[in-house]
Amino acid sequence: MLRTKLRTFINKRLHNLSLTIALLSLCGLTACMRDRSTPPKVAGPAAAVATTSYEGEGKIISVNEKRPSIEIDHQEIKGLMPAMTMEFYVSDKSLLAGLKAGDKIEFTIDNGVGGLVITKIKKL
Repeated sequence: MLRTKLRTFINKRLHNLSLTIALLSLCGLTACMRDRSTPPKVAGPAAAVATTSYEGEGKIISVNEKRPSIEIDHQEIKGLMPAMTMEFYVSDKSLLAGLKAGDKIEFTIDNGVGGLVITKIKKL
């Protein structure tokens, strides 16, 4: 009987320890992702940091001025990607002024070493 109680106690402790480790791992991952507030700035030879610009149209799903980013349900961006809903960083927080979910927009997106960044937005 004592042996059974001891096994039950140990199993509960191991279960609690496993849950604690899983939760700590999740918290660490979340904290790491939260630190990615803006795309990194990269410098180097001109050929290595070449940027290509593309034009797109879509509807705003959400605006996040803290990141700063914008989620857009966009049409195909020719030469870059098919139609989809995606969050993009913006080059300057001021681009988000006056924009809200549901607005239809045209935008310019740059694809460079730092990733995809919207550099111009115009309401339709």
